[in-house]
Amino acid sequence: MQLYPQSVCQLALLVLCCVMITVRESDSAFVPGRCLCPQTQPRVRGQLAELTVYPQSPSCNKVTVIVTLRSNSEPVCLSPDSMMGKQLIRCWNRAHNLGRDVKLCLKRRRRRGKGGQRQHSRQRSQGHSRRASSSNSQ
Repeated sequence: MQLYPQSVCQLALLVLCCVMITVRESDSAFVPGRCLCPQTQPRVRGQLAELTVYPQSPSCNKVTVIVTLRSNSEPVCLSPDSMMGKQLIRCWNRAHNLGRDVKLCLKRRRRRGKGGQRQHSRQRSQGHSRRASSSNSQ
């Protein structure tokens, strides 16, 4: 059997095209196990120093939320499905769409519920009783 150079070149070109098509198609396919955060937490306590949100990509089919705590500068992966994760993703998207600094997302406002109002009214009543007792002693 005799090999012809032209046939060998055609076969090599065909194999090269098949390999390139396979590589191109696999580049856009999801590859499991390539996410930055294999395990996530629903929330973190403490002040946040940095926030990074990575959208879905060919290497990971989930949105990745990574926050860095101010206390120990350690990155923590948040669950994008948790309440805190959703709030940070929403803030991140809003900041990027409006061209604002993402650092605004790190300042969390405390919510005042019924417990906060009770405590506030309790402090007021204690303040009034202190004033009354101090004015009585004078």
